[in-house]
Amino acid sequence: MENHLLTKALAPFAVQKQLFIEKQLKEEPIPKTKFILLIAANTVDPTIGMGCKTDMQAVRELFAKLCGEMDFNYIELIIQGEDYGKQNVLESINLISPGYNDIVVFYYSGHGFSYERDGAKPYPQIDLRSHPASDKIDVVNAFTANLADLFEMIKERGARLNIVIGDCCNSFIDFKRKAKGGDSALLNERKKPVVVNKTSGEALFCDYTASILVASASKGEYAVADDELGSLFTYNFSESLKLLIEQDIDKSQGLPWGKLLEETTAKSLDLSKTYDIGGGVPGNQKAIYNIEFKKTLY
Repeated sequence: MENHLLTKALAPFAVQKQLFIEKQLKEEPIPKTKFILLIAANTVDPTIGMGCKTDMQAVRELFAKLCGEMDFNYIELIIQGEDYGKQNVLESINLISPGYNDIVVFYYSGHGFSYERDGAKPYPQIDLRSHPASDKIDVVNAFTANLADLFEMIKERGARLNIVIGDCCNSFIDFKRKAKGGDSALLNERKKPVVVNKTSGEALFCDYTASILVASASKGEYAVADDELGSLFTYNFSESLKLLIEQDIDKSQGLPWGKLLEETTAKSLDLSKTYDIGGGVPGNQKAIYNIEFKKTLY
């Protein structure tokens, strides 16, 4: 695994894309499980860019460390900065070439919203407009995509385990991510290191065929972002996952992702209530998720 990718500046998207393709096609002497990570982060947005950058770094470091300990073949493609946009996101999904035993994670940090009159879509539209962008509704419509639609596209690529996470608002059009307040103790708390119990890592990433879709907020809700912690859901997801993979997991209790997401949802909801999202109104952010799984035969 190439850890230097986590310390050096990311290459332009065109260079990353070529490396991404080459690494997917590279044949290992002993075939390994490929762990393919796609990240789309709106790091240049004037209101939430700093928080999105914090999210991006946290997710990369978490999964790169995990893959090193689990001996997965870690392959990443990051869409951020000037490369951020709908075309690059869709192109990246089409470039995914997983095998039958591989893992694909798509992670999004940015703005999101929900069409109030479209009750059939509980998951948010993610805002993939490049910057600067027009606020006209026809432009917004053309350069957004529903998280659930991207989930279906990713499942079609054929990986054994698909995880799609959107950390963004699910509110009705009006974008809002930053809020005042928070838990001062958390801001001064050192984040947990990544310590991997291989048995627990196998229970989460090796023992099942599954597809998992997660949005950090329910329809009509704002998702809070903090410049230092990053997005509240991502922060809690990262810390809860680190805690889970360090412990022994009882495999007889079924897929551990349910427990992880339930815990992350509860912690994010509690933390969101410590923020003022405007006019003295506390946050009330409750994630939604869907797990489609069947146990593998090996």
